[in-house]
Amino acid sequence: MLKPTNIIDKYNTVLFDMDGVITSEQRYWDCSALTIYQYLNDGINPSKAMEQRQEISQTVFADDKILMYLKDKGINSNWDVTYLVLSIALMLDVKDDFQPVYTYLQQLNKEAFELYSYFGEKGPLGKRGSTVYHRLVLTFQEWYLGDKLFEQYWHEKPRLKGKKGLIWFEEPVVPISNIKKVLNYLKDSGLSIGIGTGRVDFEAANPLKIFKIEKYFDNNRIITYTDIINAEKNTGVKPLAKPHPYTFLKGMLGRQYSDTDIINANYDKSNTSKTLVVGDAGADLMSAQAAGMDFAAVLTGISGDKSKDYFINNGATYIFNDIYGFLEGIDLQNNGKNNSYCAVDKRMRTQAQSRR
Repeated sequence: MLKPTNIIDKYNTVLFDMDGVITSEQRYWDCSALTIYQYLNDGINPSKAMEQRQEISQTVFADDKILMYLKDKGINSNWDVTYLVLSIALMLDVKDDFQPVYTYLQQLNKEAFELYSYFGEKGPLGKRGSTVYHRLVLTFQEWYLGDKLFEQYWHEKPRLKGKKGLIWFEEPVVPISNIKKVLNYLKDSGLSIGIGTGRVDFEAANPLKIFKIEKYFDNNRIITYTDIINAEKNTGVKPLAKPHPYTFLKGMLGRQYSDTDIINANYDKSNTSKTLVVGDAGADLMSAQAAGMDFAAVLTGISGDKSKDYFINNGATYIFNDIYGFLEGIDLQNNGKNNSYCAVDKRMRTQAQSRR
């Protein structure tokens, strides 16, 4: 089995997903659930809905089963989660029991891009990126940013006033002090550190600033959903969100690199073997593999330890319990025992497949 130092020696760049790796994604899931709840229920009280957000989220996502399913299918953007779940809820005419939504998804059994195409043609909300989709995004952003920040960053007034904003409840997925130790270790080892996230620019920058870890990242390698929107607009190619490889290729090549050249594969492909992607979800894994990069899975996403077999079966290069796996001989929660890391081998894949 490889030791973590041997991992570091193989790469010159590490690209992190944010949610489920550094930041908790719970606030985004709450926003998604509250957006769906608002669309399905007239005359809601925003303050009361905020207080009940945990209960609403559990209902809308069928005790997280819908979220876990969509993540495994490669859905990365929470705007897209909102779009897909609301589309099915409207088609099935449900608002209190979302188990039928989960069952419907299982029966469809489609991957991310197939789902976008299917609901774009047959769903009640039209295509992803349509005017209706954009209105859904704005409602989501009202819940996340709150009235004041929403008006400031989106330059229009919220349609439903009284939202405080879930942005003020952001949390790291692991203790900040430990995140800093990992990032400091990687930077001291001479690696360039970047981000590939489904967050837009401001929402990616905000927690980095709050957690005081922005100094560890190369600004030229911080790729957000804002970059994806701009690239889709400039090239006419859609969708470029994960699981498309664009996000991590852009992170490897830098923000100034031509989007057209990335899409046309006009770049030095030898650099992909020197880039490691760290993520918690199927979309991250698929995106990294499509880019030709190694992938380190962390088990701090929504499925937790349950996702381990998924990552083994689908070709993850390494699996960490969390990002502490980068630290040789250190597990910061277990008195120095190094039980937070493993390299995936054929034996592990055979064992995982036998448990299916």
